[in-house]
Amino acid sequence: MDIATSFSAFHAAEHAVSDAIRKLKSKIINPKLILAYFSEHYDEQFIQQVLAAEFPNSQILGCSSCQGVMTDEGYNRGEGIALWAMCDYEGAFGSAIVSTNQSPYDMARQALLRAIENSGRPGELPALILLHSSPGHEEEVIQGIEDELGIPVPIIGGSAADDHVRGKWKLFTHEQRCKEGVGLCVFYPSCNVSYSFHSGYASLGTSAIATRTEGRELIELNHRPAIEIYQEWIGQPLSGENSIVSRSCLNPLGRIAGKVHGLPYFKLSHPLKVTQRGGIELFANVEEGEELFFMEGTEERLITRAGRVIDSAFDIGSASQELDPIGGITIYCAGCMLQVQDRMEEVAQYVNKAMHHTPFVCPFTFGEQGQFVGGENAHGNLMISAVLFHRD
Repeated sequence: MDIATSFSAFHAAEHAVSDAIRKLKSKIINPKLILAYFSEHYDEQFIQQVLAAEFPNSQILGCSSCQGVMTDEGYNRGEGIALWAMCDYEGAFGSAIVSTNQSPYDMARQALLRAIENSGRPGELPALILLHSSPGHEEEVIQGIEDELGIPVPIIGGSAADDHVRGKWKLFTHEQRCKEGVGLCVFYPSCNVSYSFHSGYASLGTSAIATRTEGRELIELNHRPAIEIYQEWIGQPLSGENSIVSRSCLNPLGRIAGKVHGLPYFKLSHPLKVTQRGGIELFANVEEGEELFFMEGTEERLITRAGRVIDSAFDIGSASQELDPIGGITIYCAGCMLQVQDRMEEVAQYVNKAMHHTPFVCPFTFGEQGQFVGGENAHGNLMISAVLFHRD
């Protein structure tokens, strides 16, 4: 069993893909699974066709990333393509995309069944699901997956992203391409797997009840326009602005996802913009009656927390046995990356150390999915999700 990565920053897709493939083939032979993360300006059809031709026996899943990608070689800013490959002759993998006019819930169920069929393991529960869907309906997608399986199999994932939130995200497998849909991969590895999902933000103790919501628009908090409450919390006037993504990055809204030893852990919702009726459009759903907490993060936490999340995954995985990590996947929020972009090399160093200097890939996404320590799969914003693969 082996994991390998490669990266190329050539601007032209044909040069970037051929360079990344050449580097990957020097490290690994006949991988069963290939993940590809790439910049929005690349032609995803070309990438798909070349990868499928070069690796005809591999399952493939590709997803666009915001303004770069990170691997064990470091942080790569701007543009490029990263490949992550696993060679596991005793394991099995299956990828699929569904892009139809059906609901995200139904697309997720169909994508899951097709991926399981492609893995050659019908009737078996996967050990892990990697999820990459277009942004907007992640909660429904997770619900569809869990309802189809019947039990919460661990999910790690990130919503497809582009450089400037303009809808230019892309997804593909070896079989299909889309801009709006559900892509996923099921893992049946022969090795041990550990995972972790954290926010790294702290509650400031201030909270309010969502008294009116509509989709992803938080209209009222405590029966007042949501933006009025949020402005009081953040101490800045925001109602005259459209996008508040950057100004809200360090102060998202949190909901309690569960508790460990009496201490709550949170899933976050990132404010996107102010609506005409004084509401706040979010990157995640909020239900009426939920309590929302005013959260705070710092740039230092954003820089160090990726390493801490991976350390947590390693600690969980090695609690009952000695494990030897061989590589992993990390999902890092694009909003957090943009907040600390000038210091992302430091983030890469922390992640490399936590990964025990094994191969990993890390896209920058517009929403993160993972399984909390309490066993709940969830979608959140400004989060980090990580999975490690281990030899016994």
